[in-house]
Parts: sequence; C-alpha cells; structure tokens
Amino acid sequence: MAAVADVPDGGGVLVDGPDTKILLVRSGDDVKAFNPACPHQGTLVNPPQGGTITCPNHGSTFDGATGALKSGPATTGLTEIPVKVEGGNVLLA
Repeated sequence: MAAVADVPDGGGVLVDGPDTKILLVRSGDDVKAFNPACPHQGTLVNPPQGGTITCPNHGSTFDGATGALKSGPATTGLTEIPVKVEGGNVLLA
C-alpha cells in the first residue's frame, strides 16, 4: 500500500486500498491502518495532526494513534484494518 517512509512519524496519510481509501498512521516503527470513513455519516477523516484525527464534516475527533473516539457527534471510534510491515512497506495482513 505504501512505504513506511511515506507515512510521517506522528502523522498519517490516506492511501488507496483494494476497495476504498485507507488511513495509515505511524508512531515510530508502529504503523496502524483505519477505515477513514467517519462512523457518524461516512465522510473521510483527515490524517492526524497534533495527535488527533478530525472529521471535516461535523468535527468528530479520534485519537491519532488508536482511532478511539475523543468527541462526537460520532458515537464510536474508527475501525482498525489489520496491516503488517515487510521490507519497509505497509501491507494488508
């Protein structure tokens, strides 16, 4: 999907997945992936800034490392997508 080096440390990027966009976030060597559709109404969220992922539509916020809900109107966090790192690349697990 992407090279680890293309995912900013402490931030993230939206990449094309097999069916939809995927949000990759990185903290050091740890890379996680989330479905970037906000659970509130499906708007694509923005990559994390300052440790927070924000939905540009209604302002829901999520933890930049875990995808957990910080504030609504969404009522749940982002859905994690299993990924692995091999040879410096992020791949679906």
